[in-house]
Amino acid sequence: MAGKALQLFPDPLITKQSMAASFNGTPTNIQVYDNVGIQLSWSGADPLGTINVQVSLDYDPRFPSGGVWTLLQDPSGNAIKIQPTGSAGNGYFDLNQLSAPWIQVVYTTASSSSGLLTSKIIAKAV
Repeated sequence: MAGKALQLFPDPLITKQSMAASFNGTPTNIQVYDNVGIQLSWSGADPLGTINVQVSLDYDPRFPSGGVWTLLQDPSGNAIKIQPTGSAGNGYFDLNQLSAPWIQVVYTTASSSSGLLTSKIIAKAV
């Protein structure tokens, strides 16, 4: 049985976005994919903050301010997160069997944070 090919989305979710203020990445439709990977990299003198993943069942790109976004959580009910701690680095969200059709990365800055954040997404169907 042949596996499905990975689909690398051509546009990054976030491209060299300043980490001085909080922001949301580009909402991405993943409804035909079961497994999603989000690669993150940050640079700069003092990148600090929290990076989370949100999903939505009812987001509609025609009405971008609508829809409910919910933080993904681990089995214990804690939001999954990656936290840059003051130096350049990278991280990866490996998400399996998601049921939501929409996904986005959310960055919450910490005081005095400076740096740039980039993220890319890849996915495959089972």
